[in-house]
Amino acid sequence: MSTHQPSQERSLPWFEIIIVLWGLGMIFVFGLIGVLGLVSLDRALPLTSAKAYWFVSRSSGVLAYLLLTLSVVWGLVQSGAILRPTLPPALALGLHNFLSWAGLVMGTLHALVLLGDNNPTMNLADIVIPFVGPYRPMWVGLGVLGIYLMLLVSVSFYVRSRIGQKNFRLLHYTSYAAFLLVTWHAVGAGTDTSALRLVYAASIGGVGLLTVWRIWNVG
Repeated sequence: MSTHQPSQERSLPWFEIIIVLWGLGMIFVFGLIGVLGLVSLDRALPLTSAKAYWFVSRSSGVLAYLLLTLSVVWGLVQSGAILRPTLPPALALGLHNFLSWAGLVMGTLHALVLLGDNNPTMNLADIVIPFVGPYRPMWVGLGVLGIYLMLLVSVSFYVRSRIGQKNFRLLHYTSYAAFLLVTWHAVGAGTDTSALRLVYAASIGGVGLLTVWRIWNVG
């Protein structure tokens, strides 16, 4: 048993990198297509281009929230050993890593697209510095903090060997904070909260139930 574990740990980072690079490459391609579409729309239909930026921001924000939820859920499922007998550890951890990065990319897109929206007008500082923007600064600021925590968790995958498994796990508890911050942001800053209340309820309920199950399973 001890002879297999080291080789598995050595191969794991490369497997993660391949999965993440492939997935992010696909996201980049589709994102580039979307940006080119916005540019074309801006030239062809200038009166509707601002609305188009808003739609892209809202849709990417919802997708980012779902990916973050899936990342937290998958981390709980993986740590609870539900799928370990049937799913290779490298694949399970690589998928968790991919979901974390994909949520971060879509969340960043959700924020940056607002630079093209004129209602309200926002600059880069409003987007990257919490609580300074003109639109619902408190709620938007919570989302910015959530993005930074997501980045911290995503980067931690690549320093796991340096900080140790125990610190790596402790650092991953910030995923809960990121999830809560992004949820508060979505509810407080979103203009379509009523239409998505079932999504938020299902996400909070799923994460909550799996957390209780995980604590019970460990105990």
